[in-house]
Amino acid sequence: MGSIGAREQNYDVLIIGAGLSGIYSLHEVRKNLPSLSVKVLEAGEGVGGTWFWNRYPGARFDSETISYQFSWDKELLQEWNWKDTFSAQPDTLEYIERVCEKHDLYKDIQFNTRIKSAHWQDAERTWLFVDEAGFHYRARFFISCLGVLSNPTLPAIPGLKDFQGQSFHTSRWPKDFDMKRDFANKRIGVIGTGATGIQTITETSKEPSIRSLTVFQRTASWSAPLRNIKITPEHMEKIKAEYDATFQRCASTPTGFLHKPDPRKSSEVSHEERVALWEKLYAEPGFAKWQGAFCDTYTDREANSLYSEFMASKIRERVHDPVVADSLIPKNHGFGTRRVPLESGYFEAFNQPNVHLVDLQKTPIERVTPNGILTSDGKEHELDILVYATGFDAITGAFNAIEWHGKNDRPLIASSDSETGKRAVWLDHRPYTYLGLMAPSFPNMFMVLGPHQPFGNIPRSIEHSVQVVNQLLQFCHNEGYTLVEATEEAADRWTEHVIECSKGALSNEIDSWMTGVNTNVPGKTVRSVARYGGSAIEYRKRCQQTRAVGWEGFKFARGYTL
Repeated sequence: MGSIGAREQNYDVLIIGAGLSGIYSLHEVRKNLPSLSVKVLEAGEGVGGTWFWNRYPGARFDSETISYQFSWDKELLQEWNWKDTFSAQPDTLEYIERVCEKHDLYKDIQFNTRIKSAHWQDAERTWLFVDEAGFHYRARFFISCLGVLSNPTLPAIPGLKDFQGQSFHTSRWPKDFDMKRDFANKRIGVIGTGATGIQTITETSKEPSIRSLTVFQRTASWSAPLRNIKITPEHMEKIKAEYDATFQRCASTPTGFLHKPDPRKSSEVSHEERVALWEKLYAEPGFAKWQGAFCDTYTDREANSLYSEFMASKIRERVHDPVVADSLIPKNHGFGTRRVPLESGYFEAFNQPNVHLVDLQKTPIERVTPNGILTSDGKEHELDILVYATGFDAITGAFNAIEWHGKNDRPLIASSDSETGKRAVWLDHRPYTYLGLMAPSFPNMFMVLGPHQPFGNIPRSIEHSVQVVNQLLQFCHNEGYTLVEATEEAADRWTEHVIECSKGALSNEIDSWMTGVNTNVPGKTVRSVARYGGSAIEYRKRCQQTRAVGWEGFKFARGYTL
């Protein structure tokens, strides 16, 4: 298909999003289905997704660089030299840009295009998309590469527009920002202490030119040392020689990271043996602290309590003021029951005289004022710059930013039944999918890293998801199918399986983006099972079984050619 007018473009396959998911999807469609026309639409000015938008100070991987890259380009693996064990954002973005240059992907990517609505056209069996400029895009098949964390949210507090200083979300950090110049002698405020906030706060605290840094913490985060080191040329050569083994190791773990749980239970060893393992993990780089603990740490309350107290003791050792240290220790969830941010001096930052912690559990924010933030104790914290490190409308949030109309005009996502009386497929933001790849009533729409897929080590999950979607597309093309849709029965079974896999995990008792809760987003106040809680190994097995029996759980149809 080609252009049919200046304000409408036609494609066989349309991809939304030019992050890792989008560019790999483009590469696979072009390689395996060369006769199909394909286009990527991207809201930003460049490729990279997460690594394009998040340019805040301190932004870097907290999973190992060697496992956070594409495994399919063996040539680039040998050519590319990483600088850090945990790569910084500029280097990561440079790598993604190199992938696009090497494979000539830019020619099929359109930037500065944000989609506002999507309508399924049953008469033609196509999707019709409209961007915010009013341009139309029609496609037979659609691949969603919208991202798990791509729709930023601001805090639900009054007065945000009243602040007269400079303010911005971490994922919309000003271009050409120079921290030494733009933070000089300024009073900085940061709201939020998740992974992004911790990196931003740590890096900002190291800038000697700032006047003060005030951290507004609603919920304390368990965090542990990243322990990043530079990669020497000699070490890089060793890494290159071991890439096959590295990716095989990732494929053998439940979450796709390089780390496996210790097979022993906490109760099976002595106190001394427990502490010895914990100390060993604490001294190691990366997610070993989270992923390498005893196997019952995140299912047994006593085991989790013991490990959490060990981590709390580390915080107390690092923070001089015991009152501040106590505020920095989470009270409403155990270690590892939320996504664990890794840090490089975060707790030590609060030992500086110009870094202040405002514990919002003790003195909540009343409102933002023209001059700063007013808390419930009547104190106005005067600020020159206010940074919102308040995260994202996760998992379903990127879909929520688009107005969807599936078969019979059915909406995809809503907090309640729509005014038209048509029940949303994801009512109250509760995902309902088959294999996390498709949703009933939304034909020809594939999801990469959609709800109900395993996330874990994101690039490893992306590669598998893209490959399965591409296999399904090839099947449709080879068999002459113009329509594929997940059946309600298959979605019922899969959603029930996902819920069953979540049982027993302490994390599912905790409000977080991983359980679908975000109090900054209307309607996202009830926990749901938003991601696949089984192992990535089991997920891959089930996808393979589905394909082996002729894509059971999907229904297909021919005809309706344009």
